[in-house]
Amino acid sequence: MSARRIALRVALRRVRRDRKRTLALTAALLVPLTLAVTLVTLRATSEIPEDERVGTLIGQSQGVLRNLDFVAERGAERALAEGPQALADAVGQDLEVVPEVNGPLAVSSGGLQVDSFGYGLELDRPLHRGRFVLTDGRAPRAPDEVALSPSVVARLGVRLGDRVDLGEGGAKAEVTGIAAIPTDTLRKFVVALPAVVAGQAPALPKPGQESSMTAAQDGTVVVWHTPDALTPGAQRAMTGQGWRLEPRSSAFDVARDAPDSLLPEESAAAWVLGLAVLVLGELGLVMGAVYAIVVRSSRRELALLAAAGAGPRTRRSVITHQGVLVGLLATGLAVGAGVAGAWLLKPWAAERNGELWGGLRLDAWPTAVLALLGVLTPAIAARVAARGVGGDVVAALRDQADFEDRAPRRGQVMLGVLLTCGLLLAVAGASLKAPFTVMIGALSLVIGTGVLVRRLLPSSAGRADGLRLMQRIGARLLARSASRSATMGTVVASLTVLTGLVLAAMGGLTAEVGKSYEPNSPHGSAFAYATKVPGPATVAAMEEALGGERLTAMAIASPPAPEGTAPDGTAWSYWGEYQAASPLPDRPSAVMVIREADLSTVLGRKPTARERGALSAGGAVVLDERLAPGGRLTVTVPKSPVMDTGRTELDTKSLDAVAAQRRSEYRNLPVIYVSAAGLKALGGVEQPNSAYFYLPAPEGSISAEQEDRARGALASDIGSGYFTLEVERGPVAAEVLRATTLGSAVVLMLVAATLAFLTVGLATQEMRPDLSALAAAGADRRFRSWLTGVYAGQVTLLGVLMGVGVTAVATPALLFSLDIGWSLWPWLGLAAASAGAVAAAVAAGCLGGSRVTTLLRTAQ
Repeated sequence: MSARRIALRVALRRVRRDRKRTLALTAALLVPLTLAVTLVTLRATSEIPEDERVGTLIGQSQGVLRNLDFVAERGAERALAEGPQALADAVGQDLEVVPEVNGPLAVSSGGLQVDSFGYGLELDRPLHRGRFVLTDGRAPRAPDEVALSPSVVARLGVRLGDRVDLGEGGAKAEVTGIAAIPTDTLRKFVVALPAVVAGQAPALPKPGQESSMTAAQDGTVVVWHTPDALTPGAQRAMTGQGWRLEPRSSAFDVARDAPDSLLPEESAAAWVLGLAVLVLGELGLVMGAVYAIVVRSSRRELALLAAAGAGPRTRRSVITHQGVLVGLLATGLAVGAGVAGAWLLKPWAAERNGELWGGLRLDAWPTAVLALLGVLTPAIAARVAARGVGGDVVAALRDQADFEDRAPRRGQVMLGVLLTCGLLLAVAGASLKAPFTVMIGALSLVIGTGVLVRRLLPSSAGRADGLRLMQRIGARLLARSASRSATMGTVVASLTVLTGLVLAAMGGLTAEVGKSYEPNSPHGSAFAYATKVPGPATVAAMEEALGGERLTAMAIASPPAPEGTAPDGTAWSYWGEYQAASPLPDRPSAVMVIREADLSTVLGRKPTARERGALSAGGAVVLDERLAPGGRLTVTVPKSPVMDTGRTELDTKSLDAVAAQRRSEYRNLPVIYVSAAGLKALGGVEQPNSAYFYLPAPEGSISAEQEDRARGALASDIGSGYFTLEVERGPVAAEVLRATTLGSAVVLMLVAATLAFLTVGLATQEMRPDLSALAAAGADRRFRSWLTGVYAGQVTLLGVLMGVGVTAVATPALLFSLDIGWSLWPWLGLAAASAGAVAAAVAAGCLGGSRVTTLLRTAQ
């Protein structure tokens, strides 16, 4: 029998006999490899093909025709009816077109109202295939039928067959289906026939009858889809008549410009290579630490093989074959567990990402690379660790461990190379905008730091004299076994670095989203605007729905009502308002009238004596100092009712003003306030046909159900008038990133704690001589068990400190490569994950120490 076959049989017998060790080795490899396979599979499943993304935009249409002036002059209903003939006249021939009407369309049921968006199209038409996915029921086919999005169904609590009210007029419709947009399942929308959405569109404003407060209202859009491409001549003829064609190719450009994630897009090859190197580096560190312990704990068994005539090569082959067998077992289990984990996590991940994913897709190339790494990494780690199986055979047969760590001279060169390469890779990754390169450089810094710690630990034994007995013994064990401690610390440090870098990246992305987002009002607050003043009962119902808090009412400052009637013979509903002479971009410009007692509500703090005095004296309080340079506010007001026939002549007035803050941070919160005294000084009146309400953030957050109930109460009073009610909850993208960051912290903490548990549990096997000496000195079992826990905690704490230090060095490079800023709270998550890893290591040491002391007692 050849030496190789003997080595294989010995390794196989060793793997089968020592099942607990085999299980620990397999688990140490299984955890990170399973996580990598799961992430690769989820990424492949989440990738929506480009043609499907285009389908969600325009279905199977070859082009979209629109004429904004045509729709604005006629309104949605007339444009829908006259559009096909107008297109035929423009082109000079009949065209096959399919209409679509989009615009705001609220849905109400059971006293709740959701401010949803309306898609008016015939969903059954083949041309619209791909726009929506019917998750339940069927498409609407009659004017009294409608399909709702999952978010609307959840907020209203309706089911198929229930009847809901559409729009402000309350048209009844039956819910026949639940439809979702594959790329955005969080959107609130309704699908109905085109005529239904057009009929619910707001009426065209009468001349001069539109307030500045309704400027942000979304209008209704009517477009026509063409199933066939148009000739260049037809396109030129349409352009001359004001029509615009958006070909299907433009939708592909939009789909390409919409990235799948907030992370920078990289090529598939770079992504696979980066992931492979990271997994290889992490598994190499873990398996290298594990097999270094295995070889030292198997010294006596290897010495028996040497006594039986086996040479160093055969003994090394035994360890190498163990690595191969464990790698095959762990890789098979990891691929199966990773795919199963991806299947279980797919619904949750798709929901958090706001998308609909198809069946599970396995990316063959990255999975094959990971499987190859899973087999080769433990084999290489075992081979490297097996180089030291020689030595004093007699001492090994007596099970005498040598704790002296004599670093070779080449260690200095290795230390310099690792630290230099790590810094260069981090700088190069930052310059090239390559996050994976930064992470690889961080792992190099971790290994270099581990080599440095190994050289420094032996000299630290004398510095533990001031500690308590148990901590002092643990610190001396840490210094005596510098190689083992540094190896274990390097594993923990690498996990800490990966955790810290992921959290820092996700935290920075979250902060960037928050910076680019402009809130409508302070976070958690609510505001409502209506073109009709609701009655006291409606206001009370809204206050009750929003948690019982009092709504702060405001009014728009307007000039006195004109005499007579509007040009169409009806009463005037709007005739002008006082506005800032130099309005701010994207900020309300109207002058609002409030009670002096409500000033603290809009300011969010107690007003100063100067601010209160300004209101009492007939002046103004502004929330942006740019509106009142030199302490004077200039406003304009129309001298005659606002009309759309010619330019309106304006009158200018000014008031003393106090700036309560430098800049206004909110888009929909008014910025100019006067009291009744200020309104009298302007010579104006409160606009009787408009109302504005503001609710500061209550102690408890306003739920979606409370918001919908308040909107339903307001809608029942306003009727067909325009109103809006919104609760400021911050950007949705930030919430998604926070949830992703939390999930990443939990997963990485579990991985770090599990690997620390396994590797430290194996390391306690080497402490038998020390525990035997303590037992001989009279130390009880509990003391020895806690000693191993303290030692494990110190090793893990050493690794955590190493990891935090490297993370602090590598984080600026990673953030620069992603073009994002720094955030504080990810470091709090890193601290929590590190504390969990240390606690798990202490538990592992205590349990491992308890088992070892039991074995010692049995041997005695």
